[in-house]
Amino acid sequence: MGMSDIFKGTEVEALNIIFKDSPFCFKVELLPNSKRAFTELKHGRIDIGWAASYTDARAEYVYFTDSYRTEVMRLYENKSNPHNIKNLADIFEQGLTVGANFGSYYGKEFEQYKKRYKKQIEYTSSASKRFELLNKKRIDFAIEDSLVGAFFSKRGANLQLVDNIKFVNKDQIHLMLSKKTVSAEEVAIISQHIKSNKAALDALFK
Repeated sequence: MGMSDIFKGTEVEALNIIFKDSPFCFKVELLPNSKRAFTELKHGRIDIGWAASYTDARAEYVYFTDSYRTEVMRLYENKSNPHNIKNLADIFEQGLTVGANFGSYYGKEFEQYKKRYKKQIEYTSSASKRFELLNKKRIDFAIEDSLVGAFFSKRGANLQLVDNIKFVNKDQIHLMLSKKTVSAEEVAIISQHIKSNKAALDALFK
């Protein structure tokens, strides 16, 4: 979250931990969504992207550091608008709608549904917008990183986890570095700082 170009949050704190005592400094800039961030990385207009799952498509244009946390993507619903589902397939086969983020990766299973059920996925640029739509019952479910979901669930009395689906996707999370502006040697240095600060990063995201 940010105001007047000063950004705060767990991911920013992670960068502070990783880059402390490193030969690099960083500046956080706000972009509308993950898809835009990857485009900027691809063309070398920004150097670093955070909270990234590895995919072969991304690896064509960016380097991935060592993992600095585990991401668990969970499914959320409105307490006053429950549905009887046991898995992701039930959602789409029942004609229900899901809120998702532009450019985010939700695992191989969800990638298949993205192609077959385009009209049932409502893409938004921010978690706050997704949970607003869910709170107003304009979508049936929202998929979100459990860290972010926990934050919004505390603020919205009608929001809750779908408990019978353990997770939508669970993945190791990395920094992405643009191949246009960052060398493999520099990526190795950053990865070493991630390894050296693993205990602090684990405590941050616990």
